Amino acid sequence: MSQNPSGEVSFRGNYWRDRNTRVLNPSVDIRQDLPSGVSLSGHYLLDAITSASVAAGAQSDMPFTEMRHEAGINVVVPLGRDTKHKVAGSYRYSTESDYFSHSAGLRLNLSLFRDNTTLLIGGDYGHNTVGKRLGPTGYLLMGALHTIHLVGGWSQVLSRRLLATISYEVTINKGFQENVYRPVFIGAERREAESLPDYRVRHVVAFSLHHMSLLPSELVPHLTLRPALRIHSDCWGLRAVQPELAASLPIGPVELRGMFSYYGQSGVQFYRAETSMDRPGIHPQVPIYGTPISWDQCADPMGDGMPISVYTSDVKLGTFSTYTGELQIKWRLSFFRRVLGPLGERLSRSVLELSGGMWFADQAVGWQFGIPLTSDDPYAPAGCGTVCGAGLANLGLTVPL
Repeated sequence: MSQNPSGEVSFRGNYWRDRNTRVLNPSVDIRQDLPSGVSLSGHYLLDAITSASVAAGAQSDMPFTEMRHEAGINVVVPLGRDTKHKVAGSYRYSTESDYFSHSAGLRLNLSLFRDNTTLLIGGDYGHNTVGKRLGPTGYLLMGALHTIHLVGGWSQVLSRRLLATISYEVTINKGFQENVYRPVFIGAERREAESLPDYRVRHVVAFSLHHMSLLPSELVPHLTLRPALRIHSDCWGLRAVQPELAASLPIGPVELRGMFSYYGQSGVQFYRAETSMDRPGIHPQVPIYGTPISWDQCADPMGDGMPISVYTSDVKLGTFSTYTGELQIKWRLSFFRRVLGPLGERLSRSVLELSGGMWFADQAVGWQFGIPLTSDDPYAPAGCGTVCGAGLANLGLTVPL
């Protein structure tokens, strides 16, 4: 729950570093609650992505920096006099040199049975225009991608210190889904871009428990644990599970948080690494095809039902596992209350956050994105072998309005 129910501004800076890519992501979020019960919020973020990978559009080892801008608004309106039931509408626009995205969403939140049960129903529609860069400023229009996202959620208070949640999401993608900068090898031939089905349906079911254990200490009053599980599947044949465990421990004005998650995925049905050729420095699970795959197992119900030739070089569509660990320090700046008078009272509700973590991956995903963590890695410097990692960090400041 927010420390500033009337309104606040959050400034954040996110950092990601893997073998090929560095991402700097500053953002600002602002929220203001009105006396009528209406809540207004907006955000802006910038992704500064520096990469030398072909997947990012670079044609050589020279670093290439891509800028992505995103801005969005959200309006939450209470239904009638009962402010416990609310409807929220949102709009988001994202742009970069070769990709333009519009997204609008609607959410209905119902609070029932003396706030012990919360129901969420919502949906989003997105229209994305895909291009291919032609020089510093120009681009070639490649196609459009339409997305429909539906979500339903149920939160239930089971006891004074135990909360359970369950949610279901389905996402339907229709249109151009290829990355136009990924070359694919079919036999001895290099094709400049992958070919993917233009229809995809993805399902996610998620469960979580939130349990608070009271501790016999005023300095350390409680420990909160949150085990969670997400199950993913789609009509391309992808299957994945994602268990996670998070914990938080307040110590006076400081709160320590930790999170560890595992993600295990089986690849899509048309992912292939068919080769008997020796590829020095390249992981054997990196995609390569003897011939294109004729595939119609996820046919668009509005299409003609004819098989299409598909092939991909996206290692994230293959089989792999990842492990992510993150630690966070959250400091409530309550000391301002004692030093700055009325201004200090307001500033004492500010929060400073600092977090850092590591991400580890195996298979071809680790080879492409991971940083070698051993000096004798057989795939270095072209990639990463069995011990592959990347780093992430976040710095945030939230102040009341």
